[in-house]
Amino acid sequence: MFRYILRYYIDPGFAEDKRIAELLELCKKGRIEEVMFFYNPEELFQGYPDDAEVESWFALAKKVKAALDGAGILMSINPWTTTVHVSRGRKFTEKQRMFQPMVGETGTVSPITACPFDPHWQEWLASFFARIAKEISPTAIWVEDDWRLHNHEPSMKYGGCFCPLHLARFEQETGIRTDREQLLKNILAPGEPHPWRKPWLKVCRDSLLEPARRLYEKVHAANPQVRLGLMSSGPDVHSVEGRDWNLLKEALSPDAPLPVRPHLPPYTEVYALDISPAVSRQTVSEYDCPIEIYPELENSPRCGKYSKSGTFSVFECYHSALFGSSGITINHYDMMGNGFSLDYDFPEYLAGAKSVLDALTALKLSDRDSEGVQVLYSPGIAEHVRTSSGGSMAALVNGSIGWSGVFYKLGISHGVTKEISGAGIRAVSNQTLRAYPDEEIRRLLSGKLILDAPSAEILLERGFGSMAGIKSAEWRTLDGDGYAYEEIVGGKESLYGVDTPRMSASRCSAEVLAMQTDAKVLSRICRYDRSVLYPGAVFHENELGGQVLTIAYPLDRLQFNVGYFNNYRRIFLHEIIRNLFQEKNILLGCDVPLQAYRNRQQSQTILALLNPTHDPCRRLRFFAPGLNPAQAESLDRDGVWRKTELKVQADGSLVCERELPPLEMFVLKFRT
Repeated sequence: MFRYILRYYIDPGFAEDKRIAELLELCKKGRIEEVMFFYNPEELFQGYPDDAEVESWFALAKKVKAALDGAGILMSINPWTTTVHVSRGRKFTEKQRMFQPMVGETGTVSPITACPFDPHWQEWLASFFARIAKEISPTAIWVEDDWRLHNHEPSMKYGGCFCPLHLARFEQETGIRTDREQLLKNILAPGEPHPWRKPWLKVCRDSLLEPARRLYEKVHAANPQVRLGLMSSGPDVHSVEGRDWNLLKEALSPDAPLPVRPHLPPYTEVYALDISPAVSRQTVSEYDCPIEIYPELENSPRCGKYSKSGTFSVFECYHSALFGSSGITINHYDMMGNGFSLDYDFPEYLAGAKSVLDALTALKLSDRDSEGVQVLYSPGIAEHVRTSSGGSMAALVNGSIGWSGVFYKLGISHGVTKEISGAGIRAVSNQTLRAYPDEEIRRLLSGKLILDAPSAEILLERGFGSMAGIKSAEWRTLDGDGYAYEEIVGGKESLYGVDTPRMSASRCSAEVLAMQTDAKVLSRICRYDRSVLYPGAVFHENELGGQVLTIAYPLDRLQFNVGYFNNYRRIFLHEIIRNLFQEKNILLGCDVPLQAYRNRQQSQTILALLNPTHDPCRRLRFFAPGLNPAQAESLDRDGVWRKTELKVQADGSLVCERELPPLEMFVLKFRT
């Protein structure tokens, strides 16, 4: 069963009986199994409450719990903030002035957010959660994604906490007494990371682990049946506060799987081709221990259809099920107590997709079994990132999974991994390679590897350029060289529809890496006067037996998102994967933009293609090597698997003569 968890708020005294009745009807219509009931939500947030201030909410929560219990619906509790997201005019009360406030990298003192090291705040929070556990007995209490040091106050810039408690803990860790300015200067120093950065990240990690342990102890003592769940932001950002996801899991749920709600962008609907659940998949892959996955189906600022449609919401549910989620946490209605807000048909979209989502959940998919290119990242990348000129802690955010967005747009099945070894081509971007010692770099280079331009620059810097067939390289700018387009070498009309197809280069990036190479040149970047400047993509087979594809573009600096993507790029990369890398465990969606998943289980392989465009896909054509088309079954809207006819084409692709509507998916199952 794919569990729908509806995040919902009823305001005490604001037509609460009518709102409860509406909530029960909504759950019935939408086939919703659980309500995540809010306390102290966004617009109505009151700050850290005194006990007397919350009596009316406790009375209401018990009434809602009784009503949901009677309908067979679970209830969890979600205080909107745990440490407090942001002040927006709120301040500590007189009683709370004992709390040590967070101090940002700018020296700004937060008016409402406490330092997580503060023992008074830890006691207050743990006692409040324990009271919820004891008096309401929900199935879970969710720790909000403000369980972090970043993004608490605009005036704090990136954030972090540089208060006296953090500085004292740094001194305890290192024996070094310092202040905020000197600490920032050193941990953000350009070039090789300063020795202070590693112990500072440990201090940051400890500041979130210690109160997490305290929270679990108090809640477990009050009611051992109540679980804690964790909401989170992006792993690359959490790396800048030294997060260890597995230690945090052990702190919050030492004896059972941890319910997690990974970040699932976007908060407001955009063109579906431009979105991907890569951040969610990266979060899931961080854990080496049992978890239950419930991504955030966010609708912000929770304006119903004005922010996100039912169709788009279901599309995000499809993605979530395909990377192994147990369900989804749903924001759709506002958090001010208005109830349905005249947006009555959203439950129909949820109910209409439920049978398909339940059938996918029954497969027990795990994203660790995803086949295709494997996008590599390092959990501790912030320890290794090199800054150019210091500035903000935000400079330590790497952006590790740029290739995932590329592969989603170009119909290439892939996974997200922190493992160096294993099946599949590895793809790395930005400064990811800085996290690995030389022996692990050699291991990567002895396999199948895809590099963006910054990755290639790091290889050269560390003496591994020859392993990628690159002699030297330098950054060149659009204004300086006037590059205009990228030309595919040897492109044939029979494949591309035109001889020597051209793709925009000037609309991709304001700078490219000009490589001197003895590798095989697959494309060339040309000037506006049609003269050839330097390679756009090169492929090299090295003495270690490895195969390496390098592109000239920095994925983290693409000027126009759409500039890099087109039909020619899709065919170009498909041909490299099929014919040069000769990757077998892959799914490639052909002809139109299609998002692709391939998942290998013990006795079967699951394929999925999703249509992220606003046009119907008239027929489905794809490459899926190693599978017997005679064994194909497809998943229908009623959740039933049925025999499906696939036609084999002369080029080895498979075709299903079926139309795929916009924002819908096609799922196949093969016995293996």
